[in-house]
Amino acid sequence: MRIGKKLAATIAVYATVAILAVWFGVSYFSVKEFELDFHTYRVADKTGQYVRYVSKSGAPVVVRLYGSDRVLTIDGQDYRISEEEKPFGKAYQVRYPDGRTYTVSGQHGMAAFDENGELVMGGGMYVKSGGERIQFGEENMRYHPTELVRAAYPQYHEPRGYPWLYWLSVLMFIFGWANFRYESVQRAMFWASLQWIWVENPEPSDFYFIMCKIGGFVAMLLAFIMFMQSLSRNYVILGLL
Repeated sequence: MRIGKKLAATIAVYATVAILAVWFGVSYFSVKEFELDFHTYRVADKTGQYVRYVSKSGAPVVVRLYGSDRVLTIDGQDYRISEEEKPFGKAYQVRYPDGRTYTVSGQHGMAAFDENGELVMGGGMYVKSGGERIQFGEENMRYHPTELVRAAYPQYHEPRGYPWLYWLSVLMFIFGWANFRYESVQRAMFWASLQWIWVENPEPSDFYFIMCKIGGFVAMLLAFIMFMQSLSRNYVILGLL
């Protein structure tokens, strides 16, 4: 009777943890973001044709919708974007407050061209040590045209963090915990490894069980690192990302 109650309690705990993991993954990674001027923005509110995006320290970005066209207002300045259909796909005309106009194309990755058809390499800002912000490039612009297009159209926003890495970390943790905690899993891994083919009276040794626990602990540690990296694209824990 006690065993039955203990098993039921264990199943209830695991089911609760699984539900929480799924709920967190779905709710957290359903939020879309974009980067502008080294700030991460997400939707704050939507009212009719207006969408307001905020970040922790950057100026709010207000997007007005006019069909497929957009007007971005940042620090009181309006940036107008018109969408056009081209033979190679969509293109965008980005008009700055000073009247300069650039064309943004998504044919070979998003790229911007000036009124002479030349590729815009400069623009945007970088942060120098000490917090000093210096513009670079000959265009002398704060926001690159491609950044403005990505901010204006939700289809170019990305989920915050790495959803695939989160779910992989969950599976990795489950594997590590099972390999650390349950002898039945350890024995199943032994038989699955086919090591028993080459020995008489095959039976996992004490050393094998110890190594399974160590391997399970390492897997859980790796799962935790993967989980932390999955939460944001703004810092790098795993060098491959």
